[in-house]
Amino acid sequence: MRVTRPAFGAAVLVIACCGPVSAQTTPTTPTTPTATPTTPTAEGLTLAQTLNTLARTAGSASVASALALATSLEVGTTPLITASPSFTYKVDPATGLRVRQATSFGPSFSERALTSGEGKVAVYVSVTAASYEQLGDFSLERMQLTNATGPTAASTRKGFSSLVLQAETLLMSSSVGVTDKLDLSVGVPLVRMSVDGISWMEDGNENVVALAKGAGTSTGLGDMAVSGKYRLTTFGEGPPDPGGIALVATVRLPTGDKDNFRGLGVTRTMVSAVVSTGKARFRPHGNVGFDFWSDGIDAITDDAGKSTVTARHQFQYAAGFEFAAAPKLTLLVDLLGRHILGAGHIGIKTETPTPTSPLGRIGATSVDSFVALDEGINKLTLAPGVRLNLKGSFVLSLNALATLRDNGLHDKFIPVVGLDWTF
Repeated sequence: MRVTRPAFGAAVLVIACCGPVSAQTTPTTPTTPTATPTTPTAEGLTLAQTLNTLARTAGSASVASALALATSLEVGTTPLITASPSFTYKVDPATGLRVRQATSFGPSFSERALTSGEGKVAVYVSVTAASYEQLGDFSLERMQLTNATGPTAASTRKGFSSLVLQAETLLMSSSVGVTDKLDLSVGVPLVRMSVDGISWMEDGNENVVALAKGAGTSTGLGDMAVSGKYRLTTFGEGPPDPGGIALVATVRLPTGDKDNFRGLGVTRTMVSAVVSTGKARFRPHGNVGFDFWSDGIDAITDDAGKSTVTARHQFQYAAGFEFAAAPKLTLLVDLLGRHILGAGHIGIKTETPTPTSPLGRIGATSVDSFVALDEGINKLTLAPGVRLNLKGSFVLSLNALATLRDNGLHDKFIPVVGLDWTF
């Protein structure tokens, strides 16, 4: 199965297409190893159920749980454009005129210490489109999930899966300056998640003995965000703003459907420290924070479901700069780091099947299969971009998320387009 990137404009359909999930998944076991498998359909499955059936056809319950955990964590923690105002003004005491507080339009995926100013309002719309290509070092195309060995070809099994996992997010957000030092913002993500795949199991003679095909799409609300930024200190006098230190607290509410990979199903509270500086065209910034999760997300690691690993909490950091190339053009780049704690990394586990297990009953003596490990996920992403003042206080953002290092589910390149208006 060829993995293709979705049409970027398709994410705009999120607004008009909010509705229930539609999925079709069908496991099939031929009566003979050389029979051509058939694929009757089953309607009304969630995306988690669709992925579960695909994975279990080529593996086991622990394989299915590992894939579901990896998918949930990636879609639920993908960076979104921040609700940081592009235009901020302050009255110059020397002239009595309103002047811009900063020479640049600010970063896209991180924060600067500068706040909006009392009474200032900004609205934002952004579109993110991802087509996931890899799970750690494993390609999602013809990914081998299981390798069971036995004394004969009939007791040998190899399970494969080819998956297309796509997510498009339309984020609508707004911020307001409550005071000169305090900003509040809210973000509403609309997510369109789709799963399409085929899985099969072969015996030692490469005959297909089990097959499942499945496809489904779910569109609706993701995990909403409510955020506050408070400026603690300023590095000198302005304008332009010389930088300073701020605290940011962001709460992600469990409003997305976790069974369709549109949310994590837990409340997350990120507390971050922000520092930014520079009065000329070059303005560096840095963020570091910890994301507290109200509960963990489990994955089973054995077919009996008695052993589990749990992903819970996240450490994040960002470092980058803005460069005011022209009065209406800002170039920017960020290095984004995410570390999900506890679990999520996928590895290979070797075990001896029990005599009563499906693979044990056919005589398999050893099984290598995917499993979620008790190791977290490390993600390092480069985020270049440009911000262009179109007219008035409208600013267009063209950005990308390019993977540098990732041992979880990921896309190598994710385009992100945004538009904001300050008034």
